[in-house]
Amino acid sequence: MTEKKRDLNLDLIRSLALVLVLGMHYYDNSGFYTISLHGGGDFIMALGRMLCTTCVPLFLLLSGWLCSCKRLSRRYYLGMLRILEVYFISTLACILFEALYLHNFMSLRDMAGGLINFEINGYAWYVLLYGGLFLMMPFLNMMYAGCSNKNQKLILIFSFFALSILPSLLNSFAHIYSLWWSNLYPICYYFTGAFLREYSPKKSPLKYGLLMLAALLLFCGYTWLRFHGSAADFQAVFYDHYQIYILTVLVFLFLDSLELSRLGSRLKAAIYKVAELSFAAYLMSWISDGIIYREFVPHFPVPEDRFLWIFPLVLLSLLSSLIMAQAVHWLYAPLD
Repeated sequence: MTEKKRDLNLDLIRSLALVLVLGMHYYDNSGFYTISLHGGGDFIMALGRMLCTTCVPLFLLLSGWLCSCKRLSRRYYLGMLRILEVYFISTLACILFEALYLHNFMSLRDMAGGLINFEINGYAWYVLLYGGLFLMMPFLNMMYAGCSNKNQKLILIFSFFALSILPSLLNSFAHIYSLWWSNLYPICYYFTGAFLREYSPKKSPLKYGLLMLAALLLFCGYTWLRFHGSAADFQAVFYDHYQIYILTVLVFLFLDSLELSRLGSRLKAAIYKVAELSFAAYLMSWISDGIIYREFVPHFPVPEDRFLWIFPLVLLSLLSSLIMAQAVHWLYAPLD
């Protein structure tokens, strides 16, 4: 049996999304949201925060791109087992982390409850999000395929955009839009990914790179002025925000447009490996982040003094998470 050829651009998108996730964890743990933004260095950090917020949306776009052809079948639902296997093993590792490093010993009842309720690993909320999306994908695909032409598919996407993402724009002027449907944003990204696959625009890395940079600067500058440099208010710019939706699509198109065939074999292998381990690495980063920021933050009481450490800390978290993720893969491989 020949191995299915992988799309290196999609692996690059998945790998970068993982790095951006770890970047978001830096902002969550470094005290960034406690400061008032003033100078050029602060603006660069704000740019980084906005770029990092495309992390989960990139994964959701990828899901729409890769899974829009999935059909309802017993074999399809068995794929959920791998997700649960990775979650289960990573949660056991988190229990050991809680006991050995944090000296937080849980009873068997608390362990079972935390495992079932996805509470032991603080990043396991994504398992709930993606698990629910996974269960709906065959039916979402029926909905998408039921649209007979491009215009109908655009209307479908805009309908979910209007329900889940448009409120972030309209409500920035006045509270005039219901937020009841804002949690539908994963479906909006999913359908967008499916649309980009079917109607993939002409690859133009220069055009999409410039549009991506322009959107990043424009959105960050507008948010900076609107919130008067308050970093705390940047937390409102999240996955269901119109700025993040637009920026995510541009980042995706830019990365998908890159010509990667000339990359060396080792670099290609590294991109593939990071992409392969991304889900487990994301879950295991709960441990690496818990150690890194617990040890790092006390040495720099002033949050601004921590900014220069963003790259080495994210890199350290990435490498340690990948090592643990590889161990997780070795453990569940015999179960497949």
